[in-house]
Amino acid sequence: MIEVKITNALKTLCDGRISPLVAEQGTQTPYICYTKVSEVYGDVMCGQSYVTYCFQIDVYSKTLFEAETILKQAYLCLQPLKPFNVRGRHGYESDTGLYRAKLEFFLLN
Repeated sequence: MIEVKITNALKTLCDGRISPLVAEQGTQTPYICYTKVSEVYGDVMCGQSYVTYCFQIDVYSKTLFEAETILKQAYLCLQPLKPFNVRGRHGYESDTGLYRAKLEFFLLN
């Protein structure tokens, strides 16, 4: 399962505070959430030949510098999975008071 590969790649970061979709309320910062945005099946005449996944990794922290630093580490940890079409962004979540660094990428399986 691709989510297990993502979790295993990132488990050394944020003292293991990695969650699919959202973190539990009260989770200590910094923490990482990941989302499988989509999966596209490549078909050939004899059936499915591959799957392309789009994932989003969000790092939440009290400072933008820390969030971006952890996101760069996450990108390095994900390298064995061969991510491609990688895009990064950052922002501020006013409802939580946390900074967010986001990495969106594709994986081929």
